[in-house]
Amino acid sequence: EGKPVAASVRLQFVERTWVKVKKKYDDNSGEYETYEPRDKDIASANITTSAQGEGIYEYTPDRAGYILIKSFLTENGKEIESLGEEVWVAGRNDGYNYSYPNYGSITMIPDKKSYQPGETAKVLVMLPTENANLFVTTELMSVMSARNVQVKGRSVLIDVPIEAKYAPNVFLNVSYVQDNELYTDDQMLAVPAREKTLDVTLIPNKQEYQPRETVTYQVVARNSDGSPATGAEISVGVVDEAIYSIRGDYDNIKREFYGRRYNQVETNFTTSYYFEGYAGAKPATIAQNSKRPNNLADFKNEQLVEPTVRKNFKDTAFWQPAVITGADGTATVAVKLPDNLTTWRATARAVTADTKVGQTITRVVARKGIIIRLATPRFVTAGDTVTLSGIVHNYLGADKRAQVSLTVSGGGQVLENATQSVTVTKNGEQRIDWRVAAPQQSGELVLLAKALTDTESDAIQIPLPVNPRGLRQTNGASATFSADNTQQEYSLDIPADADATARSLRVEAAPSVAASLFGALDYLTGYPYGCVEQTMSRFLPTVIVAQALKDVKTARLEGKDKLKDKVEKGLERLYNMQHDDGGWGWWKDDETDPFMTSYVIDGLAQAEKAGFDIENSRVTRARARLKELLGVATTNDQFDAVYRANTRAYMVYAYVISGDSDAAMVNELVAREDSLSHYGRALLALTLHHRKDDRAKQLAEKIAQSAVGNKEETEAAWQRAWTDYRKEQHIEPDVESTALSLKALSRITPNSPLLPKVARWLVNHRKFGYYWDSTKATAFAISGLTEYLKGSQELTPDYTVEIYLNGALVLTQRATSANAATPFVYEIKGANLAATNRVRIVKRGRGNLYLTAGLDYYAGNGDVAAAGANGLQLTREYLRLTLQEVNGKYKWKTEPLTGEVKTGDLLVSRLRAKGAAGQYMMIEDPIPAGAEQLYTVGGLDLDYSEKNWSDWYSSREFRDNRTVYFLRWFDGDVTFQYALRVINPGDFRLAPARAEFMYDPDVKANSDSGALRFEDKK
Repeated sequence: EGKPVAASVRLQFVERTWVKVKKKYDDNSGEYETYEPRDKDIASANITTSAQGEGIYEYTPDRAGYILIKSFLTENGKEIESLGEEVWVAGRNDGYNYSYPNYGSITMIPDKKSYQPGETAKVLVMLPTENANLFVTTELMSVMSARNVQVKGRSVLIDVPIEAKYAPNVFLNVSYVQDNELYTDDQMLAVPAREKTLDVTLIPNKQEYQPRETVTYQVVARNSDGSPATGAEISVGVVDEAIYSIRGDYDNIKREFYGRRYNQVETNFTTSYYFEGYAGAKPATIAQNSKRPNNLADFKNEQLVEPTVRKNFKDTAFWQPAVITGADGTATVAVKLPDNLTTWRATARAVTADTKVGQTITRVVARKGIIIRLATPRFVTAGDTVTLSGIVHNYLGADKRAQVSLTVSGGGQVLENATQSVTVTKNGEQRIDWRVAAPQQSGELVLLAKALTDTESDAIQIPLPVNPRGLRQTNGASATFSADNTQQEYSLDIPADADATARSLRVEAAPSVAASLFGALDYLTGYPYGCVEQTMSRFLPTVIVAQALKDVKTARLEGKDKLKDKVEKGLERLYNMQHDDGGWGWWKDDETDPFMTSYVIDGLAQAEKAGFDIENSRVTRARARLKELLGVATTNDQFDAVYRANTRAYMVYAYVISGDSDAAMVNELVAREDSLSHYGRALLALTLHHRKDDRAKQLAEKIAQSAVGNKEETEAAWQRAWTDYRKEQHIEPDVESTALSLKALSRITPNSPLLPKVARWLVNHRKFGYYWDSTKATAFAISGLTEYLKGSQELTPDYTVEIYLNGALVLTQRATSANAATPFVYEIKGANLAATNRVRIVKRGRGNLYLTAGLDYYAGNGDVAAAGANGLQLTREYLRLTLQEVNGKYKWKTEPLTGEVKTGDLLVSRLRAKGAAGQYMMIEDPIPAGAEQLYTVGGLDLDYSEKNWSDWYSSREFRDNRTVYFLRWFDGDVTFQYALRVINPGDFRLAPARAEFMYDPDVKANSDSGALRFEDKK
């Protein structure tokens, strides 16, 4: 029973020795030698324990070696033997026992597990040889004490005075040299920093609460001697306990301040080193979405008693970083709880001015007698009909009749039985189902569920997103106005079948190129995915623009005050995605890519130049890998010669600007200049300029001469040649080539009259209104335009701009030097935006005005047919995943989707893309609202590693409402499939899947839309 008792105990002392024996192998193939223990009784004794179950017996060993101590207790006539304890008895001149775990090396055994300052540790030191001259030190960050100890035999007892500075631990090192061999070993001595710890407690005024009640915590901090810790600074956080089931709280302030420290001192013997070379100066070369299975959230509140509607649900109820204790070492914290019904964990961490630390946690519970919960999908699609379930729990101590109801606002409708009466047994629960029709347009449903009794009632209110079911479309227009008095009208119309609520129009009038960049920065910051390129393109342009405009106080840079945090998060993500070989690919687990590696090195160099801390080891490893890639880049036949040459130009540029220059690789690139396109030539010019090479000016002249302009000679750009899927040759102006050329000319020939024309072309060719073709093109454009800004004199406009929508004046602004770096933006969204939109811009006065208008909507609110552009096609089909027996074995098999589909069934979405080969493909597949994606099924890994399951992909993401695939190389025909489990019954619309090349969005395709019905499995 675990209770102490007085009893008679027999002790037996046994000498254990080890003998060498020969044994045969199990297969009788021969003999081998091993050691076996031999035990010999050497002493015995009887003791009687006290009423506390304790007894003491003193035994003096008369021999060295292993002593096994056994204890025997007689109970009900049966003698019970303990497992026993072994001790090692060291003899000063006895032979070293080969069976000891550290045979052949120094062994140290302290007399206690921990010590306090002022005590003396007695450490038994056993040596593998005799007559040693020991060098004994205490060590940690450095050698703290040292002495010599002479030993005649093979063991010695060393006294170590414990000093306060040894806390929380110190290392005892014993070393000696004998017969040209070094023997050394460390032993950690624990010295807990008890005087540096605080005893912290949190005392709530009670243990159970109702939602929205106030918890009053008394915070108490005591020193190690029990005295009050006056003026202690204590952080207090109150968090939903459920959060810690996802990830535990492993932070411990005591461990961080006074946890175990490691020995920084090494003891070596010079014979271990081999030296050659020369003397003198020489540089040293030394975390898916966590899935909720049903979204069955415990949304956590009185004749029929009217309830308080619970709708304020939080993960963190309270956070206060600096609660200060008074003279009595206490403080009081009041926390008003939100509406969650859960266990709340309060955590307090304390620190004093003299770095005493401590922490504690405590828990309270928020609960009710009647509780209603709602089981909903994560979202619904416009036009869905879904079955929602309410679960009523009764903890009142008796059966209760409850009136349960559901009301829906936001355009939805409960189809029948919105109010029902049920009996909920004591400590039981009752489920109620409602069929709810979502509106035909996107938006948000607000669900209000109530459970009313004559004793206590509850109600919860939660939002449910309604996603559009059409295909997203983005149209845009851009122009530059230079004349003093001018106007222009644009027509931006929306198809009749477009979702009326999922639409937006954004008109931006920028008084300068600087002001025109902010919309593009917002686009990059808000981009939903994060491969290596997108991570770079997200934070680096913001850094570049912030640096360029740091002296322009009127510049509107969103999140400028949080720029350091954004950059640090971007850098952390890039570091995590760096490959073991030092380079980067598109994603973390794909192959290292020359362009991506160059792009990141370029970005890190620019970020460091802007004043941000960069881990030098990351750049060093990356440059080493880049240099290796430069040796093999020309052998890559994946693309044509021009592509390879341009990539090589970027590699050389990134290598040169990030560290020591390499004249040989630069000269080799100069010699091959004719193989470069405008893109590569601009990079070569930037490389030469960085090296202060006069050839940069010659190349800049050639770049300027190769620009092409419009008829009015107001714009200039550089072209690229490419081949489409029909093998037809095309030549057209290119954003990236133009941006790089603008950057090169702005640095090398900043007074060139060509520069304003190039900047105008870039600003006027934002394909989607306020950003360019892709994240990469947008980042390049921002970089080029920012370089141009440094030498331009655009920040002196003097005009009035008026924006009219369908004849109504919606915005008027005066542009002057005071606001030249700020764009004037008009936005209209949802049902406020008509199908027909006539946007008219009127400018009166001197200066440039850069206009963009972007229209975003979802077309095809009914059925959407499959379509493709530039030869790309995408199909989607749904299959059933079943378990079948074949020859006595079970395996998973896909089959056509026929018959009823019920909750719990497994489905497969199969996507197939066909077209001309390319790179950087993305496929988005919206999922039915009543289902959830699965990573594995019954041991089947549902990824490309499973044979015959899915083609290879670079990355796959399961989002709440869609599955996304990213493919680095597209060979012209790929099939992806993933599994879903049916969770909620209902009739669900399926928005079309879509595919596109991320850096060539004109190559795109979509599947048709569809519908699925899920029945309730009862």
